[in-house]
Amino acid sequence: MGHLPASADLQAKAASGSPAALAVVAGAVGDAHIKYFGRWDTSNATQYISYWGGAYVRVSFTGTTAKIKVGAATNYYARIDNGPWVSYTNVSGTINLTPTPLASGTHTITVAQGKDYNYVFNFQGFIFDAGAATSAPPASGDIIEFIGDSITAGYAAGTGTQVNVSAYGWVCSEALGTEHTQIAYPGICLTSGYPGVGMDAQYFKLQNSSYPTSPNWDFTRYTPRLIVVNLGTNDNNKAVPDNTFQSTYTTFLTNIRAKFPNAEIFVMRTFLGVKAIPTLAAVNARIAAGDNKVHYVNTAGWLTTADYADGLHPSVAGHIKAANLLKPILAPYINGTPTLANGTYKIINRHSGLAIDAKGQAVVDGTPIQQWTPNGQNNQKWVVTNLGGGQYRIAGVQSGKSLDVAGQLTADGAKLQLYTSTSGNNQKWIITPGSGGYYTIRGVQSNKMMEVAGSSTVTGALIQIWTSTGANNQQWAFQVP
Repeated sequence: MGHLPASADLQAKAASGSPAALAVVAGAVGDAHIKYFGRWDTSNATQYISYWGGAYVRVSFTGTTAKIKVGAATNYYARIDNGPWVSYTNVSGTINLTPTPLASGTHTITVAQGKDYNYVFNFQGFIFDAGAATSAPPASGDIIEFIGDSITAGYAAGTGTQVNVSAYGWVCSEALGTEHTQIAYPGICLTSGYPGVGMDAQYFKLQNSSYPTSPNWDFTRYTPRLIVVNLGTNDNNKAVPDNTFQSTYTTFLTNIRAKFPNAEIFVMRTFLGVKAIPTLAAVNARIAAGDNKVHYVNTAGWLTTADYADGLHPSVAGHIKAANLLKPILAPYINGTPTLANGTYKIINRHSGLAIDAKGQAVVDGTPIQQWTPNGQNNQKWVVTNLGGGQYRIAGVQSGKSLDVAGQLTADGAKLQLYTSTSGNNQKWIITPGSGGYYTIRGVQSNKMMEVAGSSTVTGALIQIWTSTGANNQQWAFQVP
């Protein structure tokens, strides 16, 4: 489970009830009730600073008015009691967040920062009514960390953009009810040296890439439950060779895993599809290395020309569209709800439109599994059972036997068969939602995808396992039979 950001020293004192804590003024940076999301430098007791866009603070307070004190001029976005986000553009000093006083009572305020190429949030505290009290605000225990470039930062998303707050990652996380971070910066590549530092190095720093001497980030401060990576657009623009990009991506994912051993990592195909092949290859390399918590998100077809503000960056509507498509992919890993409900299904291949079928309606061990025209027969009906831990068993209604990788093979091209149910991992499958209501089915033992051999569309083509390609012959719909 994700953890909320660690508190600063003064906050820790406040939590313990020490005299130093009791002297902290309600709303001051050291107020233990203020929650900080993102990467914050808390070394200065008079102001806490974040250098990555999308950082935000939240607190509940009593009274009718609220102001915030900030440093250098930039853009801020405030939300009170689940109301709309209100923009405060290019402002500094003391900002009145309640020009119209609120009704008397307890309120919750969230303030975020974000301006293209200017992501420094110098937070110097809130000012509330005399005698006001603060309290811990509502907050999810789960954090999603988004890693990317200008697209993930919500750059240039059209007129009226609330940078970061408008971005797909923010919108998706809010819809899922989670907290979130955006470790993203315009123009940054994954790969260092094209030119300057890339995210392969800067991700591990406190500050963004405009600070070349940034200290390292302390990864004990918070632990995301999910990590979503969307990189490669700038590597393509800077002509980073595919083999270099793939190698760098593989190492980057390995290094993230070292920091967060239990996080689910989702690697997105860039929205424009550039660097998709080496991105998928990097994911497959990590899966082959035994990382079963890394997933490829195939975004093909998510956005059209009309969804971009400038041909490169999604518009506000484009970000919302992408967020809505990403949400069902992440949701099962957040709320604990199984990806797929237990039940009986026919399983239809996206590429061919044909159903998974036990050949010849046979029920004996070793019966080959093929695709065939959907006909409603019991040899095309499958009982899907959640085994826990994201794993499923798929058993035939007619035979009562499980979908099984023959001989417990793990090589590309190993065929599926019916076999008496065992506890073997060659009969266990990880079902992950994709786009358009389709799913991927990945073998637990092999870490490879169930697919129609050769992308065939003819009846009788066999079902096998293969390294993930993101192609439609590896995507399946679970439908009521």
